[in-house]
Amino acid sequence: MLFQVDDTVRVARLLEAERDVTGSVDVPPQPRVGDTAKIAADVGAGIYLLECCTDDGVLRWMAEFVAEELALVDRSDVEL
Repeated sequence: MLFQVDDTVRVARLLEAERDVTGSVDVPPQPRVGDTAKIAADVGAGIYLLECCTDDGVLRWMAEFVAEELALVDRSDVEL
């Protein structure tokens, strides 16, 4: 599936158990299956930069994922 910037996605599977992540704390948590995030950028070649935030908007983690790891939850211009 092709995703768009600002799509809300769920981490459906992890093809890499650990990956480089950034966040608002010194050691941000690793992404987990079931986490919900927004597509922040389309890096190209089926790779997307995801941004996972808390309910109050604080960045939990930011990391790159391949499309095969993601499932669409919401797209503002399409009803699911």
